[in-house]
Amino acid sequence: MAIYEEVLPWADRLPPWRQDALRRLCVQGGWTEADLDEILDLAKQHHGISSEIEPTPQPIRFTADHFPAEANQDRTVALTSLHTLLNVGKIPSDQILEFQPHGLTIVYGGNGTGKSGYARVLKQACRARSPGTVYANAYDPDFQKLTPSATIDFEVDDTSEQEFWSGQRSHVPRTELRAISVFDGDCARHYLQAREAASFQPVALTYLKQLANGINQALRPRLEAEIAGLAVDVTPFNIIPADTEAGQAIHPISSTMNLEQARALGTLTQEEQAELTCLPKEINEADPTVKATLLDNAATNVENLANNITAAANTVSNDSIDAARTAHQRLLEAETAESAASAFLQAEDAAPLLPGTGQGAWALLFNAAREYSTSIAYPGQAFPVTDNGAVCLLCQQELTPEAKDRLHRFDRYVRDTAAEAAQAARNAWQQIVRDVGQATVTFTVSQVMSDSLGGRIATLPDDIRTFREDLVSRLQWLRTAIETGEWQNRPAYRSANPTASIQQIANILRAEAAALRANLNAEALTAKRLRLKELEARRLLSEHIESIAQVVDNLAHKAKLQSCLADIGNSRPISLFAGQLAKKYVSEALASRMNEELRKLDLYHIRAGISSTGDAGSVRLGILLHASQLDPHLVLSEAEQRICSLAYFFAELHQSGSSSGIVLDDPVSSLDHNHRTAVARRIIEEAANRQVIVFTHDAVFFGELITLGTDAQLTPNVKSISYRAEGPGYIDAGLPYDMRKHRDRITQHRADHQRIAENFINPPGDEERLAIRNAYDDLRVTIEVGIEDTVLNETVVRFRDGISVGRLNGVMIVQEAEYREVQRLHDRCCRNVRAHSHAAGQQRAVTQPDELLQDIEAVNTLFQTIRRRRG
Repeated sequence: MAIYEEVLPWADRLPPWRQDALRRLCVQGGWTEADLDEILDLAKQHHGISSEIEPTPQPIRFTADHFPAEANQDRTVALTSLHTLLNVGKIPSDQILEFQPHGLTIVYGGNGTGKSGYARVLKQACRARSPGTVYANAYDPDFQKLTPSATIDFEVDDTSEQEFWSGQRSHVPRTELRAISVFDGDCARHYLQAREAASFQPVALTYLKQLANGINQALRPRLEAEIAGLAVDVTPFNIIPADTEAGQAIHPISSTMNLEQARALGTLTQEEQAELTCLPKEINEADPTVKATLLDNAATNVENLANNITAAANTVSNDSIDAARTAHQRLLEAETAESAASAFLQAEDAAPLLPGTGQGAWALLFNAAREYSTSIAYPGQAFPVTDNGAVCLLCQQELTPEAKDRLHRFDRYVRDTAAEAAQAARNAWQQIVRDVGQATVTFTVSQVMSDSLGGRIATLPDDIRTFREDLVSRLQWLRTAIETGEWQNRPAYRSANPTASIQQIANILRAEAAALRANLNAEALTAKRLRLKELEARRLLSEHIESIAQVVDNLAHKAKLQSCLADIGNSRPISLFAGQLAKKYVSEALASRMNEELRKLDLYHIRAGISSTGDAGSVRLGILLHASQLDPHLVLSEAEQRICSLAYFFAELHQSGSSSGIVLDDPVSSLDHNHRTAVARRIIEEAANRQVIVFTHDAVFFGELITLGTDAQLTPNVKSISYRAEGPGYIDAGLPYDMRKHRDRITQHRADHQRIAENFINPPGDEERLAIRNAYDDLRVTIEVGIEDTVLNETVVRFRDGISVGRLNGVMIVQEAEYREVQRLHDRCCRNVRAHSHAAGQQRAVTQPDELLQDIEAVNTLFQTIRRRRG
């Protein structure tokens, strides 16, 4: 306990929350998620943050009662029984697992038999680097409400004691039970440190390291996430001007801001609210520039209306209509001249020409041919091209002399003045048709503007409406005239154009604006504006004060969280203290013992040595591999690393000077056969000096323990755990049935025979046939076991590595009659077991129970005879 005697006064100076974390670590061997939640809550409370857990957790200071399981040499503690297991998996509560207080107890059980449930209770109640968790029956609907519990009987210096163990998180097992050291696969991983997979530290130093770094790694992300999630953005409140009284009261927004003063400023009296309502109007009256600007804007809008009306009127003005009529008349005259020229063109040709030749569409076609000839067909040559080899541009046949002559005449005609004039007139007319078709004479006058104009000139809104209707009527008449060519009955205006009156109002508005700007009381206006700004700022403050208060609270909470985060991250003092203890307690003596344990476990190529790391001067007992260029954990196999952890366990146990019991749960899982034998030998050696309890599912390892224990004159107490129809966890004294010697098996055979005979019905059916076959199946195994333990004197035994050469002197020579009897009985079994296929034609009768009993007794007589002959 020396190391903890130094830890205790040092831990008393830790903050209460960290003491509580150390307490949980030492009592439980680790932290659950629920533990981490509570530890974080305690750390927050320490920094002034209210608890979020109900009921509020309170820190429990670290005391000597919370020291983790540290074996000591003052007293000898041994387990005597484990019973009354409640809610431990599906293990029944009436089972009792007894241990002999001195020597070796072997608890054998296959996978799924419930063996681990018993071992987990001992891990929780006794000393284990990784106590793990005891689970209730996962299939129970009330699984979450169930609390595992058990009763443990033990001796302290041969004085009987009892402990009621409970799986409740608040339960602390009896300190005496911590003298019992427990080792299993999880504990092995704790011996092999994560950063250096083949290094070791005393458990106290491991816990201090977890207290320093584990807490920081587990809780820092939570705190950082909580800090990041706080709404502390103050930019939305920049709308409150900083140069006002309200702004000065809140800016800069911080956790120390005077919220009471801010709330007072954010509360407006009725008089101030009324003042806030009236001031904008007073400022507008006192400040003519605003009103003048409004008048200028109104004048601009009125002028825009006048311009729109003028543009619409120009579209259907008398001049525009006359121009359209004139263009129509010119078109008619030009087309008349064009028709006369066309007639002359046709008169010149001996052959009759197609209708329309020389007019409209024909002229367009001819000009298109001209463009095609000069740009593509005959580039660089004057149109028309009539040289030898020239072809028609349309039919692309060679031109005859008549065609060449006609082509030249057509060209002269098209270039004649009449044709060109007609085409120009058509183009001009088509443009007028398009413009009129797309023209619009509508304009919009809002109701507000109409009312404003009517306020100036009462008849003006009606005049504008009438004039707009007249414009629409004239546009419709013009479109009809263009279509029909009838230009009579042009619609007249019913009223004068209102643009002059509208422009007059625009001029008046601008004059009024200019007059307003001439009157300005700057001093009074400035005072009113400042007052309005202050009141507006206070109104904004009243709207945002609750949000500001929330941000202020968040900033205060953030400061506390950051203080808590710094406290959690302040692990260096713990690391320094752990380093000091490591230099003192990780000694060369421990390294020497570790190397001795490695040799006992047949790892001669591995040795241990003391090493220092940069972890605040931390000292470790590490594995050293000569000439290896890689770290040990990258070289050693899984089996070798597990053997190293077992060596650490025995070395630490030896250095403690304790004579109390130890528990090993599956110490050879996944190990090869060489290591298995070495481990069994080391356990037998340890069992000569203390209580050793071994849980195992490895049949070969079990056989090694039995054989080596017998060779060492050490009689183990054997318990078997089995899975029955009712469930797992049932305990039987002695070897598992498959491992029993043939004499014990004969007793079981007789009991099976009695059960079969009581239920046997003739003629036998499938149930009787199956029962007999199963019985002979077991009897055949018994014959084989009898050969092992009687004839071969256990020199060669199943489930055991190697041959017991020392037992060869007891091997019996089988006599001819004995051999024939073995063969006969073995054949009897083979004819009845299910493992052998028999010819369908044989239709063997089912063996009767009395025949089975005769064969059982014959097997027993056979081996009794051989044993008597041995003498």
